[in-house]
Amino acid sequence: MEIEILSRETIRPTTPTPPHLRWHRLCALDQLAPQMTVHLVLFYPINGGDKSPPANREAVLKTSLSRLLTSFYPLAGRLRREGPPPNGTASVECTDEGVPFTVARADIELESVLQDDERYIKHYDHLVPRDRSQTDFGDPLLHLQLTHFSCASSSLGICLSHQVADGSSWALLLKAWSASARFGTISPQLTPRFTAASIFPPVNPPPPVIVLPSHRKLHPRRFLIGARALERLRSERTVRGARRPTRFEAAAGAVWRSARRAREGLTNLCLIVGLRPRLTPPVRPDVVGNMWVTTATTTEEGIGEAVSGIDREYARRVIAGEVRVEGHEEGGSSLVFSGVAGYGFYEADFGWGRPRRLGFANHDAGELAMFVGTASGEGVEVWVWLEEEVMVRFEKDPEIIGLVSLVGNSSCM
Repeated sequence: MEIEILSRETIRPTTPTPPHLRWHRLCALDQLAPQMTVHLVLFYPINGGDKSPPANREAVLKTSLSRLLTSFYPLAGRLRREGPPPNGTASVECTDEGVPFTVARADIELESVLQDDERYIKHYDHLVPRDRSQTDFGDPLLHLQLTHFSCASSSLGICLSHQVADGSSWALLLKAWSASARFGTISPQLTPRFTAASIFPPVNPPPPVIVLPSHRKLHPRRFLIGARALERLRSERTVRGARRPTRFEAAAGAVWRSARRAREGLTNLCLIVGLRPRLTPPVRPDVVGNMWVTTATTTEEGIGEAVSGIDREYARRVIAGEVRVEGHEEGGSSLVFSGVAGYGFYEADFGWGRPRRLGFANHDAGELAMFVGTASGEGVEVWVWLEEEVMVRFEKDPEIIGLVSLVGNSSCM
């Protein structure tokens, strides 16, 4: 897949940020978050409902983004350190420097990319505008790339700093941006609130940042566990006398069993757990920031128990350094599981229909399984990153093969 860069531009807010909003304080959980960028790709076929030329999509995205950044003003700023390292507290200076926006062209039809995961999934990094995962002070917090395929379909590559936003915040950004594109404005429910620091005030000196391990090149694969397969997994656990598991717990248990068989010495399952619904009162989805903590278990049955123990007190202990999830250092014995199935990434309709597929690129920060909702709303899409020899064994594991066979080829939606 050859990519030709057509243009690069910086999109700034339509309205300047008021002086009293110059600085955005990171919350304590932002301070803990790894300095990495998450790379998401949304694929839009030409038959998604819009027949206009690709240039029209470009104009709509840029104009609506400029309006959007008036509300999401920190994303047009830059991360700064207030005070000398290592103890200086990080904040976002809302300078309106803007968001880099790249337009590119691919020499291939979108259908070919989506129908051949094994060949093209490792090239998704060409569809995002950053070639590295690390975020440095002074870097833009958000990068975007619109890529036109030879069939006039498009992809939208989104790179967002994890230090200022979690999965819920990414979903809010996409929903608000697509609303701005379709309606010219965003509703109060989609208007962001940058109040996370009032819930978890920043600490000084800041807590130790989560340092993700560096690995040899990780190989991505995408698996679809359909609704029928999920129901079978949930029923099997119930028959054995256990509490009926959630969809995530059922899918995570199957992936965990197969991963342990594929990777010798894998003993800990590190779970990324969202805090928003677990706090009292619950944190609204329009609050932008990191609202998650990590916990660990060693057994499939322990997944539900580990998640149920997460609350504000647990978060306080994490911030205070009283809880550390061990085993995720380089060469460690943990596999990280993250679930974003309920965030609604597939709702991002900019006026030419919802995305047919989403994908992730440039993950190089440790072995990971990401659980995502499907476009149809049924089943679970699982993205897995493992080292090559481990992935070969994982793909051949009988349980994984059996789950995927219930819905056909894993590349199909």
